[in-house]
Amino acid sequence: MPRNWQRGVMRVMRIPNHPVTVTAVHDFTPWYRRVTFSAPDLVKDLDVFPTLWLRLWVPHPAKGDGYVSQRGYTLVDVRPDAGTFALDFVLHDVSGPAGDWARQAHPGEELEVALTPAHIGLPEGTASVLLAGDVTALPAINTWLEAIPPEVEAAVWVEDDHEGRDGLPRTDRAGTAWTWVEREGPRGAALAEAVAATAPAPGRYAWAAGEKSLVQAVRPVLRDRLGLDRAHQFTQFYWIEGRSTG
Repeated sequence: MPRNWQRGVMRVMRIPNHPVTVTAVHDFTPWYRRVTFSAPDLVKDLDVFPTLWLRLWVPHPAKGDGYVSQRGYTLVDVRPDAGTFALDFVLHDVSGPAGDWARQAHPGEELEVALTPAHIGLPEGTASVLLAGDVTALPAINTWLEAIPPEVEAAVWVEDDHEGRDGLPRTDRAGTAWTWVEREGPRGAALAEAVAATAPAPGRYAWAAGEKSLVQAVRPVLRDRLGLDRAHQFTQFYWIEGRSTG
């Protein structure tokens, strides 16, 4: 029986775990890997919306035999007819249970996931969407681009200093401008500067996610420079540089 106190809390909250089986592993780059899972009962009636995520339970041998840890990942490439979905992993330099597992993942492995959905959508009257983050936000950005209505403008800003970005998965949406921002100085500084320089856009909604300091740099720009109230922006950090969060 997998061990983790969080599983007990979720059990009390009646949040079920679902078995999943690895069916394929694909490397877009040496540091960006997609793992596809079979889970017919989970995906057949799944309500898919932008940034839908799940908790993936992975082995954490450093904490003892049978211990598992949970990490959050955005669902991508959901295929109800095939009964499959995928998760994308950025393979950080810092060791962590999810990243370590993803490096050696292979078809046939069985894990468990839990869904704790929190719906997110565009406010009424949105005319343009600004999506910003680092490469850990790329899966969520792609899900946004799949869902944004065609009459709404969209622009993507990603800060990154990896090589081989051309191979990354990107949702092909007509009229969407992608801008890659080279990191200069503290993480998030260049991205914040680029976002601050964007032209005013009536009816704008902004979404940003990624490393904690990056999000902290972008958040005041959305509020103070772009003048967006809380209903027209959303920010969330996924990881902390130098810490084992995945």
